[in-house]
Amino acid sequence: MKLVYSREGGLFPQIAQTELQTTDLPADLQKVVDTVLADPTAYKSKSANKTLRDGYQYKLNLQEGRKKVSLTFDDLNLPDDVQPLIHFLQQRTGKP
Repeated sequence: MKLVYSREGGLFPQIAQTELQTTDLPADLQKVVDTVLADPTAYKSKSANKTLRDGYQYKLNLQEGRKKVSLTFDDLNLPDDVQPLIHFLQQRTGKP
């Protein structure tokens, strides 16, 4: 399964992006992706803070065959169980 991650925003707006196959993830993070893909509606952003300044927006795009899932989070609504995945992907971008 293909995973595309991007982070936008911050004090000095910048874009960080990476793309990989989920088989390249550690086993525990593969489970997170599988959980998200199994029930993506549980991870749909319930509220977005349009006035959030200097914050980040995190985008995950998962594609397995014809099935596509696109999720967007910000600093205030990033689910706890997705945070390790975001942290790992952000490190892969090579940007702080």
